[in-house]
Amino acid sequence: MIRALNKKIDRLEKIDYILISVLMLIYGIFSFINLGDTKSINTFKRSDPHATYIIELNDETIVDKIKLFQGEKASNYTIYISNDGIEFDYLISKEKVKEFYWDMLKIRANTKYIKIDFPKKSSLGEIGIYSKDKLLKPTTVKLNNKIVKEVIDEQNLIPEKTTYMNSTYFDEIYFARTAYEYVNNLELYEWTHPPLGKLIQAIPIYITKYMSPFNYRLMGNIAGIILLAIMYIYGIIFFKKRKYGICAAGLMMLDTFHFAHSRMGTIDTYLVIFVSLSILFMYLFITKEKHRYLLLSGLFFGLSACIKWTGLYQAPVLCIMYFKYLITNKKINFKFLSLGTLYFVIIPVLLYTSIFLIFSNNYYKTNNIKNIIKETELMYNYHSKLKDDHFYSSKWYTWPISYKPVLYYKEANSNYMHGTISGVGNIIIWILGIVGVFYTLIKYIYKRDDKYLLLILAILSLWLPYMFINRVMFLYHYFPVLPFIFLALLNMLVDLNDEYNIKSVLPTVFILAALFFITYYPVISGLEINNNYAERLQIFKSWIF
Repeated sequence: MIRALNKKIDRLEKIDYILISVLMLIYGIFSFINLGDTKSINTFKRSDPHATYIIELNDETIVDKIKLFQGEKASNYTIYISNDGIEFDYLISKEKVKEFYWDMLKIRANTKYIKIDFPKKSSLGEIGIYSKDKLLKPTTVKLNNKIVKEVIDEQNLIPEKTTYMNSTYFDEIYFARTAYEYVNNLELYEWTHPPLGKLIQAIPIYITKYMSPFNYRLMGNIAGIILLAIMYIYGIIFFKKRKYGICAAGLMMLDTFHFAHSRMGTIDTYLVIFVSLSILFMYLFITKEKHRYLLLSGLFFGLSACIKWTGLYQAPVLCIMYFKYLITNKKINFKFLSLGTLYFVIIPVLLYTSIFLIFSNNYYKTNNIKNIIKETELMYNYHSKLKDDHFYSSKWYTWPISYKPVLYYKEANSNYMHGTISGVGNIIIWILGIVGVFYTLIKYIYKRDDKYLLLILAILSLWLPYMFINRVMFLYHYFPVLPFIFLALLNMLVDLNDEYNIKSVLPTVFILAALFFITYYPVISGLEINNNYAERLQIFKSWIF
C-alpha cells in the first residue's frame, strides 16, 4: 500500500477512485452530523397585508410562551390578548422577523383569546401556545373571521428551542427561501445573482416536496464533499503521487472555513466547484492537448458565471494560459481562435441566457432577451451601488489570514452556554499558504513550469479584482481562492519532503492543522459551548464566537 501511494502516476486508476471514495466518506460522515432537521413545517397560510388571526383557547389560561414560524413571506406582527374576544389589549410586538425561522416570545399573560396582526404579506406556517411549558391545543383559529387549520396542523414539529437545526441563519433567508420559491412557482426574492445556484439548491426540495433545513443545505454539503475529489485530482496531476492527492484533499478536509461554509444553505460552494473544474480542465488541455478538455473548461467557466458573476474573475488565468499555449506551440490560427471564442464566449453566453429563459423570473419576466438584459443591468446596478456597511465585512487584504471571519450564527441557550457557527479559516493552513504562494512564485521564475504559473495566476485572478470593488465584502469572497492557496502550500511541502528530504514537515503541518480543526470544531459546527471556551479561541480581537 505504501508503495502504491508513493508510485509515480499520470492518470487515475482503480485504487485512486477507492481512495477518493474513502476520503469523501470520512469527511461526509462528519459533515452530515447535525446538518439540519429533516422535518419542518410544510403547510402555510398565505395572506395579504393587514391579516388578523384570532386564536381561541379552551379556557382562560396563563400563557407564558408563544412560538411562530413564517415561510417565504415574513412580516412583523403585533400580539393582543382578550378574555371576552371583543376587547383586546396590546401585549407585545415583533419587529425583526426572518423567513423559515422559529420566533419564540416569552410572555406571561392571563387570556382566552390571542389576536395576531400582520401588517404586511405573510406566510404563516404554525402557531404554538404554551402554558407552563405545556403546548395548548386551540379550540379554533380564525383568519379574518374564517376558520383556518394550516397554522395548527403540525404541532408535533414545534421545536423546544430555536437553533440552526430548525431555522434559517445568515444568508439562507435569501437563497434557501428563493430555492423554495422556484419549486413552488412563487415570486422570487433573491434576484441579485443568476438563477443556477438557487436551482441546484432547490433539487432536494423539489424531489421530496419538503422544505427542511437538511434539504436546503444538502446540495451545498455535497458540493463541499465533491471538492475533496477535485483537490485529490489536482494533487495527482500536479505532483504525480497518490499520497499528494490525499494531502491535497486533506488540506481541504481540515479547513474550518470550508467545513462551516459548505454546510450552510447558500451557493458559494457550487461556485468554487465550477471555478476549480474550469481551471483544472484548462491545465489538462495545455498538458494533454485534447480538445474535450478545452470544451469542459469553457463549459464550467460558463456554469460558474451562472452561479455568481465572480466566476468571471477566472477569465484572466484561462485567457493567459490558453494564449501562452497557442503561442508556444505556434497555433495562433483561425481554428484555435474560433474554438476559444466558441467555448469561452458563445457557450457561456448561451448557458447564461438559457437558464434565465427556461427558469423565467416571474417578477421580472425573463422570458425574452430584452428582459434578461434588463435584469442583468439591475443586478449590476445593485452590486455596484451597494454601500451598506456590515459589522462582519472585511477588506480584501485581510482575507489571507482570516482576520475577520463572519459569525454566521449565534444562539444563546443560557447565561453561560451558546451555539455558534463562524466562517473562520484554519490559520495553520492559511498562513503557511501565503508562504507557499511566494515559494511557488519563486519556483516558477526558476523552473518556468506551467503548473506554477497556473497557481499564481489563479490566485491573483480570483483575489485581486476585489481590490477595485468598493461595495461591502466578506471573507467568503475568498473561498474560490482557497483551493489554489492550498495547492501552493502543498507544492512547497512536496519539495521540502522530496527534494530537501525534510520528512518531518509534511506530517507536522497536518498534525497542527488537525489540532486546529478539532479545537475550533465547536465554533464551526453549532455545538453548544461554554462562553469562556469560545473567548479563549479568539486569536484576534476580530474573531467573535
